[in-house]
Amino acid sequence: MSKATAPTTLSLEQQLKRLEEISSLLDRGELPLDEQLKIYEEGMLLAKACREYLDKAQVTVEKLSATGS
Repeated sequence: MSKATAPTTLSLEQQLKRLEEISSLLDRGELPLDEQLKIYEEGMLLAKACREYLDKAQVTVEKLSATGS
């Protein structure tokens, strides 16, 4: 994900894939600290965006279930 790309412009699947990449990069511990902080921040933004997406999906499912549609 480029720095200019907002997490919400990516699909949920793309966001999750990038989170996996970030996790792998951080686990290796090979990056300089300033780069680790940048990708950690990116990961936190992605995690928040994923959580919001899933929360909205849950509300939609609950509404549909309640109306029987």
